[in-house]
Amino acid sequence: MAEKYNLKGEEKILFRLRSLYSSFGYRTYKMSRFEEYDLYARNKDFLVSTNIITFNDTDGNLMALKPDVTLSIVRSVREQPGSVSRICYGENVYRVSSSSGTFREIMQAGLECIGDVGLLELCEVATLAQKSLKAIPGQSILTVSHLGIVESLLERIPESLRAEAVTDLASRNVSTLESLCAANPDYSEALSRIAALAMIGGTTQEVLSKLEAMDVDKKSLSELRAIVDVLGPKGVRIDFSILDGMKYYNGIVFRGYVQGVPVPVISGGQYDKLMKRMKKNCKAIGFAVYLDSLERLVQEVADLDVDVVVKYSDKDDMGKVLATAQRLRDGGKTVVALKNVPDSLRYGQLVEAGGEDNA
Repeated sequence: MAEKYNLKGEEKILFRLRSLYSSFGYRTYKMSRFEEYDLYARNKDFLVSTNIITFNDTDGNLMALKPDVTLSIVRSVREQPGSVSRICYGENVYRVSSSSGTFREIMQAGLECIGDVGLLELCEVATLAQKSLKAIPGQSILTVSHLGIVESLLERIPESLRAEAVTDLASRNVSTLESLCAANPDYSEALSRIAALAMIGGTTQEVLSKLEAMDVDKKSLSELRAIVDVLGPKGVRIDFSILDGMKYYNGIVFRGYVQGVPVPVISGGQYDKLMKRMKKNCKAIGFAVYLDSLERLVQEVADLDVDVVVKYSDKDDMGKVLATAQRLRDGGKTVVALKNVPDSLRYGQLVEAGGEDNA
């Protein structure tokens, strides 16, 4: 469907994502370019970038050009017991770009599923994250984890050891975890299991079997298994190094990667803890697609300005020229009718209104 529109790079991907989310019943959320700074200041560690552009409004309130969309959606959503709000967005946000290191106006897409969220919604959002990756050119992989499994092991060791254990697990520093285990024999069993999470690998089914043998939290393992089964064996990897934002996130978390891009292009998961912090008595899961990280990738993908040029002259029947162009458009192509074709125009096919087609 996107190919019917003369979109370029990020815009084409954004259009595909919007169509995808709409097909699952997600309604589009629109927001102002700026919000009160306090919303972001209270939740800075939830943001991708803590650098925020601020200004004083005419009434003296400190405002911010929005660096994030999720916080605004959470604040605005109305709680309705037993119901689920499905919200998607394609918005420009203002923050330091991962590609340039400077403040940029960045196109970002994503969705939020808020309310009485259960296993179906968890599977649905994970599926949409996977489908979002497939809307981006290139090979991709979705990495999935479950913070419930990690937290159940962390609860078995003293708080004084947890920060170091989390840091080592996130960096997969197995040797340091083993040293921590040797130095704390009273907690060696739990620490050795955390070290095993850092080393765990194989197919998703192999990893799930290893987790079963490790006797981890059964509810969390059941949720992880259900989601992995829905996603299928291809393009999915279980990775327990995904530990960012444990203050806000819980349960299922995931990241999406595309070949040729060194940073995650998708990040998300369950954020029930954020809901409680913002005094919302419901659950939530969502993700964001960081289109700025795709800038180099989409530049490398050759986009045509138009699929077909219909070349005509003043001697041609204008009705037939227009009919020819429309026939091609009805076939799903982008078409422009021109008397003179600029050298700079990139097109796939040239059609002479009064003659034969030329490739």
